[in-house]
Amino acid sequence: MAKLRRFSGTPVAEGVRLEVGRYTVFAVRDEKKDISVRVRREPRRFLRACMDVPLLRGAARLIHGVARFFDGIGESAELRPQRPVRGTAVEQAIARFLRIRPQTLATLLSAILIVLLAALCLYAAPAGAQLLLERHAALSRVWIDYLSALVRIVGLLIAVGLLCRLRVFKRLAMYKGAINKVVNCYECRDEVNAANAARHSICARRSDPAFLLCALIAALLLFPLLPRRGPAVTAILRVLVLLAAAGVLNEPFSALEEARKVTPLVRALRTPMDLLQHMTTLEPHPQMLEVAVCAFDAAMGGSRDETKTEVNSDDHIGMDDEGD
Repeated sequence: MAKLRRFSGTPVAEGVRLEVGRYTVFAVRDEKKDISVRVRREPRRFLRACMDVPLLRGAARLIHGVARFFDGIGESAELRPQRPVRGTAVEQAIARFLRIRPQTLATLLSAILIVLLAALCLYAAPAGAQLLLERHAALSRVWIDYLSALVRIVGLLIAVGLLCRLRVFKRLAMYKGAINKVVNCYECRDEVNAANAARHSICARRSDPAFLLCALIAALLLFPLLPRRGPAVTAILRVLVLLAAAGVLNEPFSALEEARKVTPLVRALRTPMDLLQHMTTLEPHPQMLEVAVCAFDAAMGGSRDETKTEVNSDDHIGMDDEGD
């Protein structure tokens, strides 16, 4: 039985970004409702070397996951994705008055809501809880800091859940669901097409968003232990703690993701990961599945050409580095 290849998928503007082997594939639905595809070949030697080192591979996974998202947003913009947000009559009137597109207005409103959510859930709520505890609870500073950190963690989860339901970011969450369905279809060895993929779960066995959220939660629990220094030193220490938390957390996290036999214990330990995935992943539209399947086909075509190249010891690659 042929060995399954590992896919890493990230949603982008009106499309998906898939990584398999040395290939990175972008598939985006453009304004003409067509699917534009771009393929890049990347050696990733340094990343592969990092992934072979315990603890270091967790930090590399976190950094690469964030870099992958921003790379996908920038690359997909060059493929001129469609603007699906048409807006209500009121929003269209405001957009005409401001001489901007309804999509731009929706993006601006989403940006404002992000700032408000971050300020309320990540700063105002923990600060209010800390002030309340200092005035009315006879607790030590360590306990006050920990309880404030717990409030911040709850605020983080609420902010992420609400953010993924905003109009602009909701479509990213839906495209993430499309990626997971296609990958699950492939891993179940079904024929990969939109109809078969629709029957599979939106939760993937391997989830970088869930890993990132877990690393953030672990780091927030460790921040109260850090010494109080200036803003620059505190920021550096917190980044180092976040990378260290990702490095340590990745080992059991990856073991659960790669577990071949799903025992009741493994299923129970995976439940929090699945709950986090449901926060950042939504059921996709059938047209989104078509985009994800198109990206999958392009990625598999590149990986098959790569396998033939290795077998034949030939330097020729059966796909251009970049093309539509």
